[in-house]
Amino acid sequence: MFPILVMLFTIIPALEIYLLFSIGGQIGGLNTLFVVIATGIIGASLAKTQGLAILHKIQTDLNRGAIPTDQFTHGLLVFGGGLLLLTPGFLTDILGISMVFPGTRHIMASYLKHLFAKGIANGNVHFSSSFGGFSSSHREYENPFESQRNGPRQVDTDTFEAEFEKKE
Repeated sequence: MFPILVMLFTIIPALEIYLLFSIGGQIGGLNTLFVVIATGIIGASLAKTQGLAILHKIQTDLNRGAIPTDQFTHGLLVFGGGLLLLTPGFLTDILGISMVFPGTRHIMASYLKHLFAKGIANGNVHFSSSFGGFSSSHREYENPFESQRNGPRQVDTDTFEAEFEKKE
């Protein structure tokens, strides 16, 4: 975890500053400032329109009774991309645009789904939540995408998960 934090808070900002100065030396300081502000404005408007489209798809799926898992993944990518586009810099703008733009976002979403499915199948994905000052964590070792043919399974010390059918 520490190497990731070092990269996020030292290496990437240093690269961004280097690129801002290098590109600023080539095209001029005011032009660089204009590009940074323009990508922020364009990115924010693109994130807004894409976010509203995803929200509409989520509402449509929920009205049909379907679980909008793909739309949640796309929504998180658009949100993250919008944040990156508001951050000044060229690397973050390129990554942010690729997260917001629908064509590249679909590729990223399928890659994320593949990573999560692989991590869940290997037991390497760890989910935790915290409510009201209490925290609980749960490590899943079974593939939750498989059907429950083996009957109820214990998911916590006092919780079982099972399916039922109502017979008339």
